[in-house]
Amino acid sequence: MRALALLVAVLAGAGAGGPRPVAGTPLRSSHLHLLVASNPPFVLDVDTGRVTPIRAPAAMKHGVLSVTAVGGKAGTIVAGYPNGRIYTLRARAALPVYVGRGSAVVPSVDGTSLWIKSGSGSSCLIRRVSLDGNPIGSAHSVACGGSIESAGSVGLVYGGTRVVDPSTGRTVLRTPYGVLAAAGNRLVLAGPGKAFTLLDTATGARRTLAWPSILYGLDAPSADYRRRTVALGFADPAWHGPSPSDLQAMDVWLLDTQTGALTHLPGMPAFVDLKFTSMEWTRDGRLVILGENGGKGFVAVWRPGAGQLQVKRVRLPQRTSGSDSFALLP
Repeated sequence: MRALALLVAVLAGAGAGGPRPVAGTPLRSSHLHLLVASNPPFVLDVDTGRVTPIRAPAAMKHGVLSVTAVGGKAGTIVAGYPNGRIYTLRARAALPVYVGRGSAVVPSVDGTSLWIKSGSGSSCLIRRVSLDGNPIGSAHSVACGGSIESAGSVGLVYGGTRVVDPSTGRTVLRTPYGVLAAAGNRLVLAGPGKAFTLLDTATGARRTLAWPSILYGLDAPSADYRRRTVALGFADPAWHGPSPSDLQAMDVWLLDTQTGALTHLPGMPAFVDLKFTSMEWTRDGRLVILGENGGKGFVAVWRPGAGQLQVKRVRLPQRTSGSDSFALLP
């Protein structure tokens, strides 16, 4: 009866234009290698399906661990929280390089260095280091209460609505709503209400965009390396409400930050396990989704202009680090 209820829910959603199982044409020669968060992290060769745990220090083998993409050229690994040990990994066969401790790490726009926030209590620092951990310039103090995120070429988002010059700590912009994503000098703001604002920081021009998805929640977005397109993520952890047939779903819309146009990603919305599904861009402009559905792994790839996803089923080890993050490796 449980299996029948799930099947009915899937078919009902698909028939009404709602979520459906992830599908597309077969993904064959992708040349993709993904650094995936787990304890310890592993590298997935998408074409062969081979999973290789990295040569990890003890800090990566337990506890909270996350991965961040560095310009499509490397990945960072943060092991532990709030004062985690931070490593970089530049190639699938390389050893991870320890670069310091911190509570947050943001890659520079060009992917050649990292901004690290560290400290606790009332005294925190933001410093810049190379991918080998060598200091670049001087550190500066910041309040400890806020998170840091990329604001594209504008700087770093601190505490959601304040954009700072990371080299000086000077505030260069305050936004009326939280910064959701950045592409070049364009910021996507989560507001007003159930809408988005596209802000051109060079001119101050604003454009309000209606919520495009049938799903009601936000998921993590991803900006491409051309500094133009943002993949906006949406999520629903209980598509059919509080019942035995609850299913989790994701949706993705592509925002052209130059024109404001929104395009629905083919194959969306789709049923996925939200805690094990995320997306990243490759340097050649492909959008990659690594995820699970019913505990079964998949990789989906979209090339700009394609009418379908390319999909491959993969066998993944149990991911235990508390993060669904991954990064593309050369």
